[in-house]
Amino acid sequence: MPLVAITHPTTDHPRFFPAEDLARLRAAAEVAVLGDLDAAARAAVLARADYLLGSWGMPKLDAAFLAAAPRLRAVCYAAGSVKGFATPESYARGVTITTAMFANAIPVAEVTVALITLANKHWFQAQAELRQTKRWERKATHPGNYRTEVGLIGFGAIGRLVAQRLRMMDLRVQVFDPFAKDADLAAHGCTRQPDLLQLARACDVVSLHAPNIPQTRHMLAAPFFQAMRDGACFINTARGALVHEPSLIAELLTGRITAHLDVTDPEPPVQDSPFWTLPNCFLTPHLAGSTCGEIRRMGTMAIDECLRLLAGTPAQYAVAESQLATMA
Repeated sequence: MPLVAITHPTTDHPRFFPAEDLARLRAAAEVAVLGDLDAAARAAVLARADYLLGSWGMPKLDAAFLAAAPRLRAVCYAAGSVKGFATPESYARGVTITTAMFANAIPVAEVTVALITLANKHWFQAQAELRQTKRWERKATHPGNYRTEVGLIGFGAIGRLVAQRLRMMDLRVQVFDPFAKDADLAAHGCTRQPDLLQLARACDVVSLHAPNIPQTRHMLAAPFFQAMRDGACFINTARGALVHEPSLIAELLTGRITAHLDVTDPEPPVQDSPFWTLPNCFLTPHLAGSTCGEIRRMGTMAIDECLRLLAGTPAQYAVAESQLATMA
């Protein structure tokens, strides 16, 4: 019977893996828990392991680890980015590596759509003003959510889910992503916008969903933020490094735009950063991705992938080595 080795100790399993999914796995394979074992027992299990299942904290698949796991065929990862542990050696050995990034994309998309919807109503500004003035006034200065132009930067797993949801809400979506295919954009009801500054000029809300790679560092700087419409909103649930933050702060200081930042660079912002005190900047502590019970959705996806491989079926979410350069 094939052996699946789980990296996390049993005490961590309720956080990552629903009990019914672990039961399905145990019905299809022998399961050992590396996190429960001492060094000698761990080495003995690794020597027999065919599959590795785990989440954050996955061991790096370097030459030493691969030598200790000569039978290893696949790593099923119950989280997003595999860059922290995937290696050229693992790909050269033919180890299949799967990701649960598409499960993690769901809560990020949900948060993004909620923020876009509320931003178009100037919801948070209204709350702050009502608290300050105690005057029950409804101002008609917000764009609302009917045929309002929304800009998405990046059309990967999260961007597509956001577009799917916005399409059902009578919102118009423009996308800046040089790698997006026309057919995919059309299928999601989106318009390609090849000019980043024109996207900023045309949209009432712009949401960032590009990967954090060297080519995207500080991709949004002063020209972009200066091009945004008066009253527009910028949302970042991607990574802070994609934004030249002094340029964003300079534009926020004018009071022209607002920002919802779930990520910054660094995290948290430095103690004297204006992000903490600007009334038109709304911070959250990297909360959009999978948290609490949502983490188990990633565990289910990883176990599903493991069961596919055990059944001799190709993985649905395998990550090719060539994909790493453009993935988050």
